[in-house]
Amino acid sequence: MKTRTPLLLTTILLMSSVPGYAREPREDQGFPPPPVPDPVAFVVPAGLYYVTDTYVADVVATSDATTVYSTTTVHQSTGTYARVIDTVDTGASSAFDGMAFNGRGALTNGQALAGTYYENFVLTAGGYVPVSIVFFQDDSETKRGQSVPSSTVAPKASSSSPPAVTVTQRRDEVPPSPSTRGQVPAEPARPTMRAGISLAPDGPTLASAEVLRGRLVQFWPRVFANDVAVPIRSWRLLSAEPDRLSAISGSAQPFVAQWIRMPSPGVSWSLRFEIFSEVAPTERLEAVISVTVRSPALVD
Repeated sequence: MKTRTPLLLTTILLMSSVPGYAREPREDQGFPPPPVPDPVAFVVPAGLYYVTDTYVADVVATSDATTVYSTTTVHQSTGTYARVIDTVDTGASSAFDGMAFNGRGALTNGQALAGTYYENFVLTAGGYVPVSIVFFQDDSETKRGQSVPSSTVAPKASSSSPPAVTVTQRRDEVPPSPSTRGQVPAEPARPTMRAGISLAPDGPTLASAEVLRGRLVQFWPRVFANDVAVPIRSWRLLSAEPDRLSAISGSAQPFVAQWIRMPSPGVSWSLRFEIFSEVAPTERLEAVISVTVRSPALVD
């Protein structure tokens, strides 16, 4: 009995010191993709559009007995979005009075100017965030039977003399001709759209990528409007060669793929996606990324 006890202990120690070895997955043994969390839906405010004409200044132009109150803009984009939140007539009150960063002027009789309130937004990882409110004034008044103060009227050398103009915003831009009351604003210019595929939710888009055999890889469809990232409405996989995949369509979640088989030497596979965005929901975009599979396998 005393002889067997040391022998048994030696056997147990030898067995516990045998190293373990990793192995490559067999052709018929895959590793299912990890569960993808539910996508966070971007709430797009009603009437939202991409800004291509930016506010510059409020303009007051007087000609003879008529004074026109208007707003001047410059054709440029700052990567923001906007929507109309209220349109008011002369003297009418609004829930947004006192909230616009440029205020709301008044006629000489004290009545508040007619115009439109716009709400401005920026796009963040959490969605559209309101940042400011601006008032676009659009009104006029005529003084009947009264002379216009000389401080606001340019000397009239001829019938073609232009009206005197007073800019209330402290900017040096030359204002355009006053807008006409009731004029329908032009539809904002459509932004330039492009799509691509990234390996991270906020990473750069790639034309090609190398992946390890057996490794789960996330591919993130992305869309840009005038080179500004915008939320995805939906994506759909059009062609691919992965052995395992999470889904063939989605929205905010990534496409997850896994390759078990090795391609022939020098062969790359491609993933091709159809993508739609929230900014231009009817414009179909395509994105392609070339995938090269490397060995040995690395399995999480």
